[in-house]
Amino acid sequence: MGRVVVVGSYNVGLTVVAPALPAPGQTVLGHTFDMGPGGKGSNQAIGARRLGADVTLVVKLGRDPFAQAAFELFDREGLLGPGILEASGHTGVGLILVDDDGRNMIAVAPGANGQLVPDDLDAMPELFDGASHLICQLECSPELFAGAAERARAAGATTILNPAPAVPLSEPVLALVDILTPNQTELAALSGVAARDDREIEAAARSLQARGVGEVVVTLGERGVLRVMPDGIQTQPARSVSARDTTGAGDAFNAGLVTGLSTGFSMTEAIELGVRAGAFCVTRLGVIDGLPTRQQLEAEVPA
Repeated sequence: MGRVVVVGSYNVGLTVVAPALPAPGQTVLGHTFDMGPGGKGSNQAIGARRLGADVTLVVKLGRDPFAQAAFELFDREGLLGPGILEASGHTGVGLILVDDDGRNMIAVAPGANGQLVPDDLDAMPELFDGASHLICQLECSPELFAGAAERARAAGATTILNPAPAVPLSEPVLALVDILTPNQTELAALSGVAARDDREIEAAARSLQARGVGEVVVTLGERGVLRVMPDGIQTQPARSVSARDTTGAGDAFNAGLVTGLSTGFSMTEAIELGVRAGAFCVTRLGVIDGLPTRQQLEAEVPA
């Protein structure tokens, strides 16, 4: 089994569930509130750890009550280590609105996440020793991903970028991505090419491959996954479940994908594990409860 290094964000998630999402300038009355840990880096690390991966997490927290809750969470999940860093200012915060159909809107104040920089990785000289995969997201800066990817590749690890939220990336950064895992919206934003159907999705992915990206694994929600390889495409259908909250489904998918790859699965098998984890996630309210253990996954979304 390889080791997964997750370099990314931690945010406190504040979620309100309401009958409908508000329009600009509108206030809606919600009926459910949830406060819990989030952030794509933290979520994907916890998800992979629960599925059985060997995980090292690198995040930066503020000096506030939210940070203490994060330390307690990472202790429970077996993720405490030298990569849990502190910074001045506030811990990252995510504000999440969810409607009764499971659709969501999210805004993030990065806080300490914005202070995590490549030089922080050099304070952990053994970070990538024995690592098989690096996974990053874009709630931290593209420069952080680039610095982590350069160090990971030098150690022989495969790089995975979940480009969420999508921001423009230069060709030198794209060339550091072995596996890119966008959704349709993120794919269109990164490529500048419409991605409304499978033909356009493939064209958008090919445009990124022409700029240096390796494989592109596009998540399509209830339609499943489209994998664009240099020499072809592959589809993976979604699992049919009753969605309660789609928040975190992408994180669950990426956790399953990287767990599968780090444990020796083929890409097809790893994508299927990610699809199953994503399907489990949408049946729960809140992200942390939606990240399954392997036992939960086998019981509720069996292979």
